[in-house]
Amino acid sequence: MARKFYTDIPIQKIREETGEAPYFEKIIVWFAFLFGPISLLSSIIIGFWIFNWWGIIFLIFCPFIYFTYSSFSVRGDSRITGISILLLVSSCIYFFRVFDAPQITGFITVFILSLWCIRSLYCSSTFLLRNFIIRNEKAYKYLSQHLKIRLIE
Repeated sequence: MARKFYTDIPIQKIREETGEAPYFEKIIVWFAFLFGPISLLSSIIIGFWIFNWWGIIFLIFCPFIYFTYSSFSVRGDSRITGISILLLVSSCIYFFRVFDAPQITGFITVFILSLWCIRSLYCSSTFLLRNFIIRNEKAYKYLSQHLKIRLIE
């Protein structure tokens, strides 16, 4: 629901209903929404570039992993810490040339970036919507039918 709030509802409608226009939040969510598939496509292209016709493996493997990971990212209890550490490690391996195959580590880094973007999409939209509702009473009233409030003990 949080992702749909930022990607499907026009900013003018949000402003009418809540008195506030969350431009910055929409930019963050849209960036992750668009850059995830772009990174996925880029990793597939890099896979073909590096491995030639063996890149067909990545044409099947990468989208399967991406969409499976996406289905886990939608859950409310998903965290971004693990994939962020993995992205940081793979980026460091690529940029510091730890291995002699920068094309392969580049491919892996771009693919992990696509996974990070899809997880970031759901984690950031949930976090940003939660903060938006906390600071804006009209937003809370507007979205109250879609909210699930848990008490933390």
